[in-house]
Amino acid sequence: MTKSKPLAVSYERCHELLEICEPSPLRLEQESGLKWKVSRKGPAKAGDWAGYVWEGKQCGKIRKVWRVKIDGKFYQASRIIYFMAHGVDPHPMEVDHKDINSLNNNVDNLRLGDDVLQNQNRGTRSDNTSGVKGVHWRKDVSKWRAYIKVENKQKYLGYYATLKEAAEARNAAVRECFPEDVWGANLIDLNTIKD
Repeated sequence: MTKSKPLAVSYERCHELLEICEPSPLRLEQESGLKWKVSRKGPAKAGDWAGYVWEGKQCGKIRKVWRVKIDGKFYQASRIIYFMAHGVDPHPMEVDHKDINSLNNNVDNLRLGDDVLQNQNRGTRSDNTSGVKGVHWRKDVSKWRAYIKVENKQKYLGYYATLKEAAEARNAAVRECFPEDVWGANLIDLNTIKD
């Protein structure tokens, strides 16, 4: 996780250059959530969507975020949108996407979060072979192993004969260890598991 720095652009400057526009859920890779109010150097004109999609690797996954250049500096569009909507620089906190989609910069989808919330509000890793967050197969004991990460420490929840039992154990730990506002991103839908 990259640490953010205080924004080097003023609230007034952001509102002078940009306006918040709700992106369509079907066009999140084309619509940043910000439109230019003024024409810019190059092809960007007033009324165009601001920014570009930047890709980087984080926690074994390719992560995409909208970035926008203001007065020669690059910013994550989500931070600028949060700043413009709430009048508060997100620093030292991070802007978290409630639905885990880092391209969805709808104002209602953005909230402030610390590293703990950021780590909890993640989907299944790309190297996960079980398809279930926090559960993997241990060949040496022929059982499913459940675990949860709390405050950057892995807590092992035991070995289970079935994938569903391991997922149930992880769900119980999620309810015990995490605040309710991140349960949606962490609870496993047991109806999708076939044992």
